[in-house]
Amino acid sequence: MGTKRTAQAATDFMVSYGIAILIVAISLYIVLRVGVFSGQLAQPVCTPAPSFACGAVAIAANGLMTLSFTQAIGGQINITAVGCSTGINVTGNLPQYGNTKMQQYSVAPQYYPGTALQYGLKVYSDASALVSVYCYNGGGMATGNLGNTYTGYVWFNYTYNNLPSDYHSVVRVMQFSTKYS
Repeated sequence: MGTKRTAQAATDFMVSYGIAILIVAISLYIVLRVGVFSGQLAQPVCTPAPSFACGAVAIAANGLMTLSFTQAIGGQINITAVGCSTGINVTGNLPQYGNTKMQQYSVAPQYYPGTALQYGLKVYSDASALVSVYCYNGGGMATGNLGNTYTGYVWFNYTYNNLPSDYHSVVRVMQFSTKYS
């Protein structure tokens, strides 16, 4: 009779632990399948300067950054140049890589896709706008693999409406972090 009880206890032990292991395995499968641990759930982060607000930011594998933003400076501005870089220069107010002098399309078209900003970009106060520019890092254009993270800064070179065209402000308008898509 003792052998029968031992066999029954062993069977109960194996069944209860087997069910527990099966539940854990199914739970892990579901968690991994849903992608809880994947970086795809992380949202882009954008920290704007005063008078600017981030909408959405995305960077393509070829280094092309597209940014949706709003400005609240208090009047219309005309953005004549944009810079995107992983670093800030030693003076603290310009890009370290890429369009380091914040040059306009007519002087440095290689920083802009197609004819982006060829005639500037007029943005009214409290209005949203979309701008595209190539981003740079220490190795040149900031290309990357899909899913990798890019962290950088964006600068605008702009004039206020009704001011002389040579009255430019160069401002670091935001810092952002997003994944290549």
